[in-house]
Amino acid sequence: NIKLIVVLLIIILIILGVSGCSGNSSNKSERYGVDITEKRVVSVKDIYGNPNEYLNQTIRLEGKIVRECGSGCWFFLEDETGKIFVDINPSGLSIPPKVGKKVVVEGVPENRNGRITINGKGVEF
Repeated sequence: NIKLIVVLLIIILIILGVSGCSGNSSNKSERYGVDITEKRVVSVKDIYGNPNEYLNQTIRLEGKIVRECGSGCWFFLEDETGKIFVDINPSGLSIPPKVGKKVVVEGVPENRNGRITINGKGVEF
């Protein structure tokens, strides 16, 4: 009887140990704001090169954060073609410090006093 209980306890511990090592939690992304649904990635160069095509249209950008506001309300996204300012404050968003991290942004390019910026609606790491 005691041997059976010990064997069952060992089996339970093995099952708990294996399930705890699955690593699924590390694959989860961090999301802020709206879910990113836009599939086509637009480059920074494309936005600057032909802003009228993208102004006031929802787009997807991918790159890394190279500079960020201390309170997390804006950042500069850089891809292989350039760098652009992303403002998430109008959407009521803020992110923790993420300089150097890869980021996906869904947002709307805007012309702010002759400067093209992104009004970020969703951010994912």
